[in-house]
Amino acid sequence: MRTLRGRRGVRTATAAVCATAGLSLLATAFLSHQPPPPAPPSSARAPMQPPAAPEGPGRETPALPASAPVRITARRIGLAARVEAVGTAEDGSVALPAGPDQVGWYTGSATPGERGNAILAAHLDSTSGPAAFYSLGALRKGDRITVEREDGHDAHFTVTAMRVYAKSAVPSQAVYGPTAHPQLTLITCADWDARAKNYRANLVITARPAGE
Repeated sequence: MRTLRGRRGVRTATAAVCATAGLSLLATAFLSHQPPPPAPPSSARAPMQPPAAPEGPGRETPALPASAPVRITARRIGLAARVEAVGTAEDGSVALPAGPDQVGWYTGSATPGERGNAILAAHLDSTSGPAAFYSLGALRKGDRITVEREDGHDAHFTVTAMRVYAKSAVPSQAVYGPTAHPQLTLITCADWDARAKNYRANLVITARPAGE
């Protein structure tokens, strides 16, 4: 996996602290980025067989029709970034967007709000400063994320889980696999290794439609 130098280079990069309580990430330095783990052969776009719709309170939020995402925001952490479509890189990983301030939507996955697993990945920083997902580790369960879509229908999500996986132990099917309900999966890097000058882990955040 390739690694990009941080805006102040590896000499001033310090480790990202992955707290075991809640598996949260504290970004305390100017970090470099490397791609997320390779996607599994099966596409996340094809949803699993949907379960029977529950009745009464807690009913599942209806899925939206397919429509490409154009912007993602999370007000509590100051996230506001344009989203562009990306495919896979030569090494099989999800390709990253052309610019550090953009977020990449993996076209092999569902569109946000559609039934299935919508996968978005981005850099933490670049040679010019903090990048799109620099503050992603500050998210907490219950935080709201909004994805604006081309059709004008915003998809609203609530963070349900934050997990940090070692690069050698990423459960690819769990991260990239299809889901029976609309799900948003955000991916970036974690756990800076100053000696090796790269990241040892990936931060994966999952979110379900708000109101579920």
